[in-house]
Amino acid sequence: MATFTSPEVIVNRSAEDLFVKIGDLNNLKEIMPSSIKNFESTETTCSFKMKGMPALNLELGEKTPFSKISLTAKGSQVPFSLDCFITEKGNQCQARLEINAELNMMMKMMVEKPLTQFLDVLSSKMEQF
Repeated sequence: MATFTSPEVIVNRSAEDLFVKIGDLNNLKEIMPSSIKNFESTETTCSFKMKGMPALNLELGEKTPFSKISLTAKGSQVPFSLDCFITEKGNQCQARLEINAELNMMMKMMVEKPLTQFLDVLSSKMEQF
């Protein structure tokens, strides 16, 4: 199992507000990098294309109120999840993103840089969310 983690960011919303916002996958377009192509979403699913990678289809999985939202890959050759961990900090909250994927060493080396950059962009845009 390979794990890629974003920096922790402070979001100027309560944990509940961020949880509700991210819990509707239609809102993810706001934090996606500009390089993402063909973004489509419903409240519980989204799909998009990243350069050099196959199209990704995600669906809402586990939701732990105000602290964790997990998206899981649908129809992917590589099983993976994208998790958002949220911690209440008074009027604000702290958020961290994590991708967990079943990758061999060669694949991990190939995708580490683009996935880390992807998480960095998501987390920095989430600060302004």
